[in-house]
Amino acid sequence: MANLEYKQAVLKLVFEGGLTEEGKMKTKSKSYRNIQASASAEGLDTVATTLANFSNSPYIGAEKVETLNLI
Repeated sequence: MANLEYKQAVLKLVFEGGLTEEGKMKTKSKSYRNIQASASAEGLDTVATTLANFSNSPYIGAEKVETLNLI
């Protein structure tokens, strides 16, 4: 029987990165590793918005990306 085991998580902040030649929006991101599995959505949102305030680029949103091992 297979199971999933938590390996790591990354908090990814997404920002506007300008426009392409065709006028489509480009994005750029900044990732922060070693996020605890138990980190709450509210806590991550607080951290993400605080870190985004240090950027000159407009903030779009954040993602929590988890990696799991299939064992």
